[in-house]
Amino acid sequence: MQQDNDITDEKQKPQCILCGKCLEVCPLLAATGREEFSPRGKLLLLSRLAEAPETLSEADAERLASLCLTCGRCAKACPQGTDVPAEVSRLRAKHPGFQRWLWKTWVERSGLLWPAAAKLGNVLKGKLPGRSDGVAAGLASKLATMGLGGELVPWIAAESFDACPQAPKIVLFPGCLARSVRTDWTDKALSLLNRLGAQVQDAPDWACCGGTLGHAGLLERQREAARTNVRAWREAGRPSIVTYCASCHHGLASYMDLNGLEFEDGEVEVWTKALVPLSELVACGRFGVVDAAPEQVHYHQPCHAPEPDPDRAWMTKAVGERLAPVDGKACCGMGGVLQMAAPGLSSQVAGNLWESMRPAPGDQVITGCSGCWLQLASTAPEGVCVGHWLDLLQYIETPTP
Repeated sequence: MQQDNDITDEKQKPQCILCGKCLEVCPLLAATGREEFSPRGKLLLLSRLAEAPETLSEADAERLASLCLTCGRCAKACPQGTDVPAEVSRLRAKHPGFQRWLWKTWVERSGLLWPAAAKLGNVLKGKLPGRSDGVAAGLASKLATMGLGGELVPWIAAESFDACPQAPKIVLFPGCLARSVRTDWTDKALSLLNRLGAQVQDAPDWACCGGTLGHAGLLERQREAARTNVRAWREAGRPSIVTYCASCHHGLASYMDLNGLEFEDGEVEVWTKALVPLSELVACGRFGVVDAAPEQVHYHQPCHAPEPDPDRAWMTKAVGERLAPVDGKACCGMGGVLQMAAPGLSSQVAGNLWESMRPAPGDQVITGCSGCWLQLASTAPEGVCVGHWLDLLQYIETPTP
């Protein structure tokens, strides 16, 4: 389904057959037990809004628009191909509200705001009250997490690599958080690619991948970001784009579904093949565990991870028996703009994840998405350390010829 078309007639409206598949996978329903938060409940209200808009007030419509994580699990499960998160994004576009303006500013000015937020987080460390569902407390916890940076002591050593099988021209797409705050992830990613023998070009002047902007209903901003990135890629000679954030990868891969984004002839296929997860490339390496390894490691699979998930495959290979069973069903509750529109729901979903995962003190929880890292690290139980899989790796020196 196109992400920004209006639903204009009966044939175009999403058709629900009441099979309940979406109810089985919705994190909001699992965390709250309230079916009005489910995809089916939203779709019924959206249909009512389309048929008789006068029956719902502006406040009702805006409230409905806020109650979605846009994780996409229901769209994958629906046998009708109904994409409720896309419908919610369109509703958000029509009823923007203050929270979405604030989210737009936060994302689009990440280069300026996020490093300052990380510094503020350093000041806030150890000074926060007990966790709260409120917007201020939730954001303060995220800022403190930004200020912490990487807490994990690396315990995986790269022993050897086969030659890089990818195209000779490669650029990194770090994403907003890594570019602004977790620059150490980029440093490690570059060291891995250099060790693989890849020819890494200087990164273009990337914009945000646009995914979180689209989910927030900022559809024209999403298109502008996509145009910027495709143009930058084209001017760089159409190299392979290596990602290490699952949500960024998903955001870039969704460009083919955007209205108003014009690819040149044959370029869609080239763009699709150009998107390569970093973990897929380093799968050819051999890794060893050093003394600092914890007894057990849990992997959190992001909602927007590719299928099959290359980060999970790398973790399985590199971590071995220390890796706890992965079900891949729990959402962290990050939800982008939901952090500002309904932070209590975000906290409930995170709580549901921790209840199902049950890590022990001393365990580590690893993910491959920058947004998931931020959410998990700011809500983790005491004694549980959260990181990106790049945090596990010791720095790799490029061998001299």
